[in-house]
This record gives sequence, C-alpha cells and structure tokens, in this order.
Amino acid sequence: MRSVAADILRRAWRWRALERKKISLLNLLVMILLFGSVGTESVAAQEKAIQEMSPAAKQVAGSIEEALATFVTAFDDLDWSVFRACFSARPTIFHPAAPNIKRIDTPEQFENAWSGVFARIKKNSGRTSPPYMHLVPRDLRIEKLSDDVALVTFHLIDGRIVSRRTLVMKRQSAGWKIVHVHASNIEAP
Repeated sequence: MRSVAADILRRAWRWRALERKKISLLNLLVMILLFGSVGTESVAAQEKAIQEMSPAAKQVAGSIEEALATFVTAFDDLDWSVFRACFSARPTIFHPAAPNIKRIDTPEQFENAWSGVFARIKKNSGRTSPPYMHLVPRDLRIEKLSDDVALVTFHLIDGRIVSRRTLVMKRQSAGWKIVHVHASNIEAP
C-alpha cells in the first residue's frame, strides 16, 4: 500500500508544479507517506498526527519530500539542469554498475558518469520526449539525522531486479540537496 501512496505523492508533486495553490492536498499526501498508508491507519489518525507536528517539523518534512520529488521527476524526465540542481556542488556517488565502479568524487566525474547514464536511458527508453522512465520509490524511509541532515532510503523494482538506493541529503542555503548517493542492484530470488 505504501508504494501506492508513493505513486500518488509523486503524481501530486508534478501536479503541484502546475497548481502551487493546492498545498494542503500535497501536505496530506506527504504525511500519509511518512506515517503509513491509508490501509494501516485511519485518515482521522493521520490528520491528528499532522496537527500535532510543530510548524517547523511540517516544513522540514515537506521540504525533504519536495526535494526528493523534484529529483525523481527530473530523473524520470532526464532534465539535466533540474537534476543537477538537486545535488550539492561536490556530491559523492557509488553507481550500481560499470563503468562507474569506483566512488565519484569530483564535479567532472559526476557530469561524465551521469551523462553516460542519461544517454543510455534515453536510448533504451525508445521515447523521443519525457518522461523516459517511471521511477516509483518503494518502502521510502526518511530519517532525520540532525536538523540539517537526512538519510533517505528506498527501493526501485524492475522485474526481478531490486535497486536499493540511499541518499544523504543536507539542508543548504538553497534548500535540501543530495550530498551522497549509494546505489546497488540485486536480482531477487
């Protein structure tokens, strides 16, 4: 049920870009995702949990979720400028496959690695316009490690391949940015 909530949330974020005045629906969907799906808790219980959160906690949770949604949408659309803006100036990355088998440390390595990934995805998608993918983060977990650092983990499922993702996000002056990605893929038994 959480993956359904994640998909609904992802679609709501795209919709929000078009209609920024619909924030209350987005906040409700974010809180559903954070506190569990509708199938495990009543809407009334979720609304009570939202009301009990401090305004600052609501803002922080929403901004991490919003940054994650922007990242996923930019990656789906292979929108380089938006995608790159989701990261800090010097992110580190462990890609899940060759040719990027060592940690990516520099902005030049970052751009080279991702330009190859973008080209491969675009070619393999068979599409001529966005979105080139439909990423659906499953089992999303956001853990605040401090006021300015969050650990985000989720899975992506593609047939028998389970893609595990860990993002370290840091609040910077321009908002929440990805400072590290660790990606691994395994084949399900």
